[in-house]
Amino acid sequence: MGLNRMMMGKGEVKVVDGSKNWSYSEAHNKTIAFTVPPGIKRIKVFAEVDYVEDEPNGYVNASIENKMTNKTWGEGSSESDEEGRNIYHQDIDSIVGVTPNKTYTLYFDCWATGGVTFSWGKAINDMAPTVEDY
Repeated sequence: MGLNRMMMGKGEVKVVDGSKNWSYSEAHNKTIAFTVPPGIKRIKVFAEVDYVEDEPNGYVNASIENKMTNKTWGEGSSESDEEGRNIYHQDIDSIVGVTPNKTYTLYFDCWATGGVTFSWGKAINDMAPTVEDY
């Protein structure tokens, strides 16, 4: 029996939980093709942005952008004042509405992170998107 037949029940694709992680070096100034798994309508995008502190006037940012639509799938940054105190911090944390089986061409600028994780599954499919990129 073929994989497609095994995954289908009453005409529906079985939603399988999963994730994909890229290290900060894999996600630095790179264009990456990502194909959405079958049955997936939402992708949770998360990256912990480096926390800027003890560095006067420090600033780092990170972002993930669809090269075809210019939609930003996530962005974050961290900033310190002239005395090195952190005054702003935001990790990348978004829910992206996507099209199942579609391949997206994404530009990752995430050097100042601990890496990027895309997660998906039944519970994530039920979440409201913060970004729509169908």
